[in-house]
Amino acid sequence: MTRVEGEDRSRLAEAERRQRILSEVSRVLLDYAGPDEIEPLRRIVHQVTDALANDWCAFALVQPDGTLKNVATYHPDPQQRELAKKLDVLLPPRQWDAGPAELNPLLQKRPIITEEITDEMLRAAIPSEEAFQALKEIGLTSAIVVPMFDGSEPLGRLLLASTGKGRRYSNEDVDFAYSLAGRAALGVRNARLVRELARQRDIQSHERAEADRRFAELRAVFDSDPNGIALFDADGVLRMASHRIEEIFALPLRAMYGQRFDEIYRQKLAQVASQDRETMLERVRGIFANHETRTHDEIELERPRHRWLTRSSVPVRGASGEYLGRLVVYVDVTEQRELDRQRSDFLTVAAHELRTPLTPLSMYLHSIERRLKRGQSIGGELVSKARRQVERLGKLVEDLLDVSRLESRRMQLSSADVEMNELADDVVADFRAQTRNHDVFLRRAGVPVVVEGDRERLEQVLVNLISNAIKYTPQGGRITVSVERAGADARVSVQDPGIGIPTEEQPRLFQRYFRAANATTRHYSGLGIGLFVAHEIVHRHGGCFEVRSELAKGSTFTFYLPLSRRLRSVDDSRARVLLVDDDPEILEATGQVLREWGYAVDEACDGQTALTLARKATPDLMIVDLMMPLMDGWTLIRRLREENLATDVPLVVFSADRDVPDKARNVDADAALCKPFELEELQEVVERLLPSKPAA
Repeated sequence: MTRVEGEDRSRLAEAERRQRILSEVSRVLLDYAGPDEIEPLRRIVHQVTDALANDWCAFALVQPDGTLKNVATYHPDPQQRELAKKLDVLLPPRQWDAGPAELNPLLQKRPIITEEITDEMLRAAIPSEEAFQALKEIGLTSAIVVPMFDGSEPLGRLLLASTGKGRRYSNEDVDFAYSLAGRAALGVRNARLVRELARQRDIQSHERAEADRRFAELRAVFDSDPNGIALFDADGVLRMASHRIEEIFALPLRAMYGQRFDEIYRQKLAQVASQDRETMLERVRGIFANHETRTHDEIELERPRHRWLTRSSVPVRGASGEYLGRLVVYVDVTEQRELDRQRSDFLTVAAHELRTPLTPLSMYLHSIERRLKRGQSIGGELVSKARRQVERLGKLVEDLLDVSRLESRRMQLSSADVEMNELADDVVADFRAQTRNHDVFLRRAGVPVVVEGDRERLEQVLVNLISNAIKYTPQGGRITVSVERAGADARVSVQDPGIGIPTEEQPRLFQRYFRAANATTRHYSGLGIGLFVAHEIVHRHGGCFEVRSELAKGSTFTFYLPLSRRLRSVDDSRARVLLVDDDPEILEATGQVLREWGYAVDEACDGQTALTLARKATPDLMIVDLMMPLMDGWTLIRRLREENLATDVPLVVFSADRDVPDKARNVDADAALCKPFELEELQEVVERLLPSKPAA
């Protein structure tokens, strides 16, 4: 074999070796698809140095601050690697475009080949003596440095260097070094692309989460707003609607997302309006056709019930002012209109009511004036009549002031023990002295009924209830005022056989200025504020109202007030008996006896009241009449047990029927009494079922 042939074979073997290196580098790069841009370079330096055996392979990358920093450097010899670490400390990173320019491949944009590295070259490049000695100890002999670019931007550089008596790099190594640097640059760019994709994905995920959050906030605002809200896009397509707007129109508007406004309004108007639909639809088209102005109008709906709405709309614009759609807000002003009507009616009634005492008062004063001019005497009766009209006028003014005090929260309540039996006795006595056309009857409780409150204001409540009962009851009717203990509450009721109140109007009885239709049509006097004031007074005492009424048959107004804490503490120490009977005489007599024996007694004249009392305070013994109207004793006992209000509570039933013992067994009662029963029978039963409780 000739020398030339030997050199050719050697070059061919070297080319094959380099090709294998490049193939292995490509393979390891394909195996990595992560975001770390240095990892591909680490894999390359290990692959190259394993193949070259005694050479350095190092990559430096341009950092965001413009410095060129070694990021992946490797040599098979551990001692060489330790020297390289020392050199990195001694030589901090320099700017990528630092000189000398002829030795900077990134500035030259071509490889820099140094076939033999001399001490002079090292001293020129490394001014520090300590760094020079470290570099000498590494023993670099030859090197090739190849620039790496990302488009036109400098990316970094590849260094291949030999030590000792290793290879000498020359122009023949340029293609290999270029190919290696190109693969490295591609690996870095791919890693950066993966990282950027991950960053963009995170940004999109964050933006999506932020959009979801904002949508949820917007939905919460829509659904919590008491008004009806609908949002349309630039094409007039419904994008969002609130719960309230569905309630207003009684239509599933959110099922219409994606429909245009004209389709939606055509369907809405067909269901809620019967007149001028085309006119109403044209008005809506005009609103959506105008992209510039706000609108405000009023519409009337006839179904499912008659209502008035105000409709306001505003154009929605983007940051640059482009039209994005229209927001429409509906406000139900039916109640406001009704309140305005009531206020107008009230002013009319108030003017009439105020003029009513003024007319006779003016006449009485005129008559007094004429008598004085004539030197005639003024009779006491004339003065009394004038004074009575002044008092009547003063009462009307005081009622108006009470409304003002309540609305401005300036009504002050005093607090003292008030015995409701005594209060009712005084009020009823006053009415008996004033009215001769009605019988006012008082049913007192057999025990003290003491509450904590303002006696004058509580008297005002009772006076109002009795006045109304007399006003709406035909002459000769009987007004019954009852005071009772109901568990931990005082119960005061006023019952009348008057005109009654329509069922649909009862929930509005305690509103300001409200007067029932059957009261206004019959021209009953009054401002319509008495019950409003009474309700507020009771409410501020911690109590509540209850109304039962039937048209043309009468009404019962009942208010509850918490018993005095002192009285409740006494009751808590005594056994509690729930006594239920529809006969008020039996209820009063039996309850009185039980109280005299030392028991706390809750009296109920019907099953519903008994349920209410049992819910408030669990009894120790129940005595129940089986034969009652509306809810009989059997139904009451069943309801008590269903609600677990009578678990393990002894039960006594009584009735006028002779077979009451059999009926007692049917309801699992502990004892039975047949009406009329003796006190000894009642005492024996109570003492047997409550052996540890006080008895006579």
